[in-house]
Amino acid sequence: MRVKKTAGVTLVEVLLALTILTLVTGALSQGTNYLTRRLVRARNASLARNLAWRRLVQAQVEPLVIGHRSGIFGAEFPGYGWNETVAAPAEIANRPPGLFSYRLNVTWQQGWENDQVSFETLLYQHPPKEKKAGNEQK
Repeated sequence: MRVKKTAGVTLVEVLLALTILTLVTGALSQGTNYLTRRLVRARNASLARNLAWRRLVQAQVEPLVIGHRSGIFGAEFPGYGWNETVAAPAEIANRPPGLFSYRLNVTWQQGWENDQVSFETLLYQHPPKEKKAGNEQK
């Protein structure tokens, strides 16, 4: 009597399939982790841009003073801070009075690193009107 061989898989084929499955799963896991980090960074950067816009509006309302200032955005946005520098624009030779170079950095903690978005623009504030000596009322 003859014994028929049954169709099946060998141990080597099973191990090879498991190895390929492990490699593919590892690659997908790393890709998912990378995309998740990029998504979190994009969300934080978007919030930082909105906070920078808020700070820029405040800077336009307040009198501009040449120098460097920094602060935080408060308990509503923990971990977010700002640094601003106001200077006379060096690249403009005969700049009109009231024109300032404005640089703003918004920083936040991203995992174990600090991240930031930066903006630079020119701001103009009307200089205060000078009082004429002969026009004072009593």
